[in-house]
Amino acid sequence: MTDPGSAYQASQAGSEFAAHVVAMDSAARRQESLAPGEASRWGTAVGNIEDARVALDTLSRAIEDAVYLDEDAYNQVAPVMQFQRTIQVQQQRITELTVELQETNNKLHDSRALKRVADQRITEMTQELENNAVVFKMHYSELIAKEEEIARLKAIIQGLAHNK
Repeated sequence: MTDPGSAYQASQAGSEFAAHVVAMDSAARRQESLAPGEASRWGTAVGNIEDARVALDTLSRAIEDAVYLDEDAYNQVAPVMQFQRTIQVQQQRITELTVELQETNNKLHDSRALKRVADQRITEMTQELENNAVVFKMHYSELIAKEEEIARLKAIIQGLAHNK
């Protein structure tokens, strides 16, 4: 014998599920209308899992409110409950991986910033070295010019000393 209140609850849960299926169908149509590459793979996967979770929550509420008349009905619902548990574990893993991905991206960004600073420092040091080389060549050529001047003056002095 079926309780009329339980039948109403089961009917209400069934209509909630039907409304959710329609919402999932419209979400699927929206996803199909996007051009390839517009939505990220992670966002799509998380959205699909979230849709499945909502559907399973709806089913779970319907199952909790329903009256089990026989073992066959329970055996049909048991895999859905197991699937819900599996989705929860997978959603938790996705969250963990998302956090790990964000941390890795932050580390990559930091290392790129450090590389830019190091490259800038290398450029500055190279420029300083080139400037020092130019100054060294200038001093060297002045020393050679002075030495040539000294040698010329010595030759003049010796020439004058021999003429006396």
